[in-house]
Amino acid sequence: MSNEHNPVAQLVTKIQQKWLTEVSPYSHLQWIRWIIRPDQVRLYEGFLRLESTSNGVIPDIPIVMLTAFDNSNIHSKNIIKDWLDNYEKDTKVQDQLSQRKEEIQWDKEYFRSALKKPKTNFDALLLELLERFQDALPDTQQHLILSLFPYTVQSSSDYKKWMDKLLHIGLPNKTRLMVFDHSPEHYFEEIQIKYKEIGKSISVELDLEGAMKKLALSGDPNDPEVQFRQCMLEMGNSTSKNNRKRLHHWGEKGLEVTQKTGSKAFYATAHTVYAGMLFHFKEFDTIDKLLNKALTIAKQGVTSGDETAKPIILQTYGFMAASMQHQKKIDSAVELFCKQANIAVSYKMSQQALSAYVTAYTLIKKKNVLWYQEIVAKAYNFGITLMSEELKTSPISNIALAYFEFSNKKKQEKIDSFMTNLESKNWKEKLSTEEKQLKTSISK
Repeated sequence: MSNEHNPVAQLVTKIQQKWLTEVSPYSHLQWIRWIIRPDQVRLYEGFLRLESTSNGVIPDIPIVMLTAFDNSNIHSKNIIKDWLDNYEKDTKVQDQLSQRKEEIQWDKEYFRSALKKPKTNFDALLLELLERFQDALPDTQQHLILSLFPYTVQSSSDYKKWMDKLLHIGLPNKTRLMVFDHSPEHYFEEIQIKYKEIGKSISVELDLEGAMKKLALSGDPNDPEVQFRQCMLEMGNSTSKNNRKRLHHWGEKGLEVTQKTGSKAFYATAHTVYAGMLFHFKEFDTIDKLLNKALTIAKQGVTSGDETAKPIILQTYGFMAASMQHQKKIDSAVELFCKQANIAVSYKMSQQALSAYVTAYTLIKKKNVLWYQEIVAKAYNFGITLMSEELKTSPISNIALAYFEFSNKKKQEKIDSFMTNLESKNWKEKLSTEEKQLKTSISK
């Protein structure tokens, strides 16, 4: 679907146009604050992702950093480290730098070395990195944007303090900070007021809900997929309005639409979607009936050779387990999560298998220690059979630590050796720190 007719893509275009009209013409602007609503986060994330490719349209060169904000003393250091590790992946930057015939003068190794020195002023070093990198661009009049999109922020006030420090020192010429502030809180309004000469706050009216509805309903109205998307939208609206009767109407209509297609996978999906909506009303008798029917239909699909039914079987087991958990039937929930994991293993869906094992053993840990240990061991012994590339984005560290904690010394040595080869010698300390940070961010 082309951008011209894609309503979500049109919203991204509106964001781009806002930058082109309110930022690009004004070279003095160095701190740009997007004011966004929480439900728009993914849209702006898509904007940043697009602008980091050769398909971006703004003339500036964005370096997008997702570095989590821990505190103002180490954030600059963490950004530099992530920048050095990840900049090669940014295709727009690579396209720009490849235009230069001579050697690029920003010198990665200089900054890697400076990171290791205990007395380094990391705020100053980050500004130096910005300056050197901007100087390395083929067009020295082009702005370099440090686009900050941290997934977690431990303290908004401390994050504001960090920005204030950089702006007080002074950003290099032709460089900008792009930051995101939530409405209606406006956490960084003080920065805007203090640095109004170089600061700019911008926002765009974006009807994301309307765009998603247009996208869902685009196409032939007689197409069962379009009809089912409408059913899902209406089920969602009914749930948000707490209208159980209307939800059942559209749920039954979804079953009717998908049954006519003859696709087992499609028909089973309609059952799981309908059941998922009913969790809001805690209508567990109906939920369990729908899920059991979905499982039967999906298994029939796999038997007839429809591979697309396999993920639906996994999803259905997950919903069934969640239903048992909500009904306080913990043993049944754990059995279903283990069943989900075992089937995922047989389908060679390793990430889903490990995640299901983690959910199962976390749920049973306090109630049945022996069962907990059995599941942890099974998860770990499956995990170590996988390729390191698969494990990099898996919960293997959590599984390994759980196994380590109740294993004998000989087994602990093997676990430690495996994880050291996979990650680093301080893998336990790193995981412990991450868990503490997560708990802190959740409690705020």
